[in-house]
Amino acid sequence: MLAEVTAMQLYCLRVSRLEEQGKLTHTIAALAKMNNTVKARQVIADARDLLGGNGILLDYHVKRHMTDIEAIYTYEGAEHVQSLIVGRDITAVGAFT
Repeated sequence: MLAEVTAMQLYCLRVSRLEEQGKLTHTIAALAKMNNTVKARQVIADARDLLGGNGILLDYHVKRHMTDIEAIYTYEGAEHVQSLIVGRDITAVGAFT
C-alpha cells in the first residue's frame, strides 16, 4: 500500500511540475486522474480487507476514505471518461461525435 501511495504522490508531483512549466496536456492530466483514482480504490480495498471487520469502523478511518474515493471516482468519471480522453490522443479517433 505504501509503494502505491508513494507512486501516486510522485505522479502528482510530476504533473504539478509540468503544469508549472506550461507543458501539462489534457492527456497527461487524464492519465494521472485515471491511474490515481483506480490505484487509490485498490489501496483502500486492501486496507479494508487487512482490517477485516474493523475496516468498517470509523475508528480506523478506512471506511471514511473509501467513501471519499468513491465520490471522487464517480465525480471524475474516473477510468471510463479519462481513458476515452487518452484513447482519443493516442488514436486520433474520438469516441463522441
